[in-house]
Amino acid sequence: MDEPEKKAMSTDDSLRLEDQKYRLSKRLETYRSLVTHSAEGFKFLSLANGGAAVALLTYLGHFGNRTVKAPDMSCPMLLFLAGLVCAGAGWFSAYFTQLRLFQTEEAGSNDGRHSGWLSCAAVAYVLSLALFAVGCYLAVLRFPV
Repeated sequence: MDEPEKKAMSTDDSLRLEDQKYRLSKRLETYRSLVTHSAEGFKFLSLANGGAAVALLTYLGHFGNRTVKAPDMSCPMLLFLAGLVCAGAGWFSAYFTQLRLFQTEEAGSNDGRHSGWLSCAAVAYVLSLALFAVGCYLAVLRFPV
């Protein structure tokens, strides 16, 4: 191989290496973004369900010194608390999803054992959001007009 052919191959190899670096960098940033969005979503659900429970308790606390009977908010409160538990379980499952992915990456295999934890996290997320929505709806129905 003469000198110009070596330079051409060297340039091609360099371009391929730069392309691989770019793709890897892009994948890493996408992965970090997904992890951040997941964490922020579970924070939102915890704050929404927990905040709704606290707001409901504060509202009910204003009936302590009045002769007017407080509306029964036990069902919405139970839904908010269940939503908070689901958010916690989802965060727990998301953590174990990441742990399994890390372990399989370190071992150099992809056995798919993280899929169960990932499914649990997704179900818990959707359930927590649904419990919050239904709890809000039932609370609104029980407010006196």
